[in-house]
Formats: sequence, structure tokens, C-alpha cells
Amino acid sequence: MPRYDITPLTPQPEFDIMYFMEIAGETRVDHDLMQEFQPFWDTWAAESLKAYKLANTGGEGSFLLIYLDQAAEDTIEGIWQDSPTHGLLFHALAITMVMSATQGFVPELADGKCAPLPRPGEGVLGVFEELGLTWNQEGTINRKYAVLTPLPYTGGCEVCYLSDNCPKSTARSN
Repeated sequence: MPRYDITPLTPQPEFDIMYFMEIAGETRVDHDLMQEFQPFWDTWAAESLKAYKLANTGGEGSFLLIYLDQAAEDTIEGIWQDSPTHGLLFHALAITMVMSATQGFVPELADGKCAPLPRPGEGVLGVFEELGLTWNQEGTINRKYAVLTPLPYTGGCEVCYLSDNCPKSTARSN
């Protein structure tokens, strides 16, 4: 079984209002809402956003793992319970943060490309366990806001675990 070195990284997500609006499906964002976002963005970036490089110690294969921790998820869930509309905007904010952080390490993704999800082998599953994460066979981990993708970029749909089910897939067999 391959072993992976786990190297913590320091993500530096940049808030891009146009990218946020695309994710949120909005055409404009109220100034007061932007003011409300600021402390959440700052806190999540400093405390809740986790990033790791997973490098195969025996050769090829390294991955980027980025996610928001349970505290951020709980905050968003609380906002959602108070106001589903507001909660949806904070949900989009969390996605924006994780994807912006990912793009900081994999610049090819800034061109609108998807972050392909690799099929994790036993070594990566061991890393998940070490980090307190759980892999689900449908291609998710037990974090709502997370990305696992090859590092460096190695292609899109053709290397993605979800390519057979993804509506955006260019590699799906018909």
C-alpha cells in the first residue's frame, strides 16, 4: 500500500465577487451583505480552511485536499435555519472560498475547468482516516465544502472518478 506524506499548506483564498455571484446565481450583491460576509470570510480563512498536499512517498501521485471544517459547516447550517435565503448565500460563500483556495494551488482551475476527483486508493483513504475524514463511495467525504484533486493539474474529466455521472463530463460513455 502506498504511503503518503501529509504536508499542511497555507491557503490564501481571494474573494472574487464575480465568481461568487456566478456560484450563487446572483446578478448583484447588496453592500450590507458584503459587509456581513467579511468577518466570516476572515475567520474561516484563518481558522476553518484546511489544506494539505498528499504526496506518494513511493513515486508518482500527489493530491491537493482542501476543506472547511465542522465549525464552518455548523455556522452555515445555523444561518440556513434562521433564513434559507441567507443560508444559500453563505453556502455559496463557502464554495467560493474552497474553490478560490484550490485555484491558488492549481491555477488551471481558474479558467473554468473542473477540479477532477481522483479515485482514492488505500493510501489516500489512510490519510483521510488520519485527518478524521471519511470517504463515501459516491465520491464525497464527510465535509460539505471540500476538494480532492491531483496536484499538479493532470487533466479534467478523463481522470475524474465522477466522470460517468457528472452532467458536465466530456468523458462520459453514452
